[in-house]
Amino acid sequence: MKLGIVGLNRAGKTTIFNALTQRSGESAPTGGQAAPVLGAVSVPDDRLEWLNDLYQPKKKTPAQVTYLDLQGMPGAADKKKEYMALLLTHMRPVAAFLMVVRNFHDPVLGAPDPAADVQTLEDEFLLADLATVEKRLERIAAEKAKGRKASEKEVALLERCAELLNAEKPLRSDPELAGAPELRGYTFLSAKPVLVVVNNDDDDETMPALPEGSPEAMVIRGRLEMEMAQLGDEDAAIFRQDFGITESALDRVIGRSFRLLGLGSFFTVGDDEVKAWTVPVGIPAVEAAGVIHSDIQKGFIRAEVVSYEDLKRCGDYAAARKQGLVRLEGRDYPVKDGDIIHFRFNV
Repeated sequence: MKLGIVGLNRAGKTTIFNALTQRSGESAPTGGQAAPVLGAVSVPDDRLEWLNDLYQPKKKTPAQVTYLDLQGMPGAADKKKEYMALLLTHMRPVAAFLMVVRNFHDPVLGAPDPAADVQTLEDEFLLADLATVEKRLERIAAEKAKGRKASEKEVALLERCAELLNAEKPLRSDPELAGAPELRGYTFLSAKPVLVVVNNDDDDETMPALPEGSPEAMVIRGRLEMEMAQLGDEDAAIFRQDFGITESALDRVIGRSFRLLGLGSFFTVGDDEVKAWTVPVGIPAVEAAGVIHSDIQKGFIRAEVVSYEDLKRCGDYAAARKQGLVRLEGRDYPVKDGDIIHFRFNV
């Protein structure tokens, strides 16, 4: 699953993208055409590190989050309409947004107004979604006039969408409606989960006031984090100490991005590899088995499960089994974040 990095002109979108993906400079594509740039990032996870220390495998594989940044927009980036059109073209397929808003003085734009920027972007999403809904309802009405049948359920859902959007509320405010299978193909912008990333100056950690009802938000000093991301571990540690940074804001952004998507990790362990597998939280065990391999799903018998917390408390797998903490679960068992699973199967 991908998260799109969105924001108004000069908010620092590419700076945040570069910091997250440990790239340097403006990595815009050549040719003068706007293009999406992807970067896959490993999800920091202390549980994976502990399991790696316990099993000492040949390979350690973390979960990943992929970010998409729209780059290469000379001229168009300064015009909101052109940018929003490009955004609608390239960002509809993503699962969620990182909404970057500027909270630092800019020599061209002047003083920041992050609250206004959040509202502007939210309004643009609402307008785009309302246009999509109204256009579809008009088409359905025209088809009905010609005697063609239409899905009454789809019409009812679209009318609920129109009601919510006309009330200036994003579709994500009604999770049941936003997640309706019949609306999945519309890829509504305001239905997507959002994490607001307030891009502050180097010496400012203050969270500014945002509009009431805004999505969850966090502060990041983007330029500082991008510089730190280019350093080696020792230099980065000194850098953090100089600026009084106790933990990387990027780690928090990545972790919250993962949770924003409703994802979690289960682990498989062994001498060859310790691996975090990315799945929706609560996925049935038989479907989680299919994430590893379709043959495991087809031949699923049982899932042998122990929670990370129980394993860590006991110290090793044998001790957890001895204490009765290793369980056999069936195909419908809802997989929990942090489960360590060995699948029994027969093909």
